[in-house]
Amino acid sequence: MKALRLLAPLFLLPLLAVAAERPLKIDRGSTFVDVDVKATVDSFTGRLDAHDTRITVDDAGKIKTAVLTFKFRDLKTGKPDRDAKMIEWLGGGEPEGRFELGNLAVTPNGIGQASGRLIFHGVTERIEFPVEVTKAGNVYTVTGETTIDYRNWKLKVIRIALMLKVDPEVKIRFKFTGTPVEEPAK
Repeated sequence: MKALRLLAPLFLLPLLAVAAERPLKIDRGSTFVDVDVKATVDSFTGRLDAHDTRITVDDAGKIKTAVLTFKFRDLKTGKPDRDAKMIEWLGGGEPEGRFELGNLAVTPNGIGQASGRLIFHGVTERIEFPVEVTKAGNVYTVTGETTIDYRNWKLKVIRIALMLKVDPEVKIRFKFTGTPVEEPAK
């Protein structure tokens, strides 16, 4: 019984670690996710108008978790017809996507590498990309970009009239800005 009392604090350590994490309240006005698409004639940028972004930091100020969930209908390219064709290309309905941070390694100057899982069109792929994490006072800013090949998510190259096509490599650029807040009482 004495040994059990001595080991009990070890079992509580994971609970304390989770309790120490605080979510960031995302500042929508200074946050964006853009997707740059190259096409034979009409290159364009889509902006993700709405998304659910959840980022947590620990007491040491390090980002511990990040999850971005979005609906493709919220990716706006400036042309409603093109947006509708994108949804059709994705299989119709209400296609969703999700990025889950797996690992974030950042040097003291804020430059680092992130890796995680990008899930959409029923496929999960690991992606890795450079990031920069800055902290000014209590405000965190995370910026980065990566290029993905949508064929890895079992999507076909878009061709129009056999001469025009959408490049399968698209660049994703992002900036998230937020401040830590206390978890609301449950």
